[in-house]
Amino acid sequence: MKAEVKTNSNWFESQVDYIENNKFGAMALIMTAQSCWGSIAAMFTLFTQNYVLLGISATVTMATNAAFIAQSPTKIGLIITYVSVLTNLLILIFGLL
Repeated sequence: MKAEVKTNSNWFESQVDYIENNKFGAMALIMTAQSCWGSIAAMFTLFTQNYVLLGISATVTMATNAAFIAQSPTKIGLIITYVSVLTNLLILIFGLL
């Protein structure tokens, strides 16, 4: 069997290829990391008693976990992960203002 070497100049496509090659390890790592990040944002919004942002944070965090548990296509799971991380970051920044 001949090994193919892919050269991707696109950062996103190289991440998709890496996750495809190491699917279950990468999924576990991504789910753990973004769940911790989401829980930090959720506890912060709970501390500030902003329940709308708490609901948004919990929803996007659970959406990422659901996408990986349901084994959705890698590109979709990665996009949802980025949306979750950025949303939780914005929630933390917004909560500090």
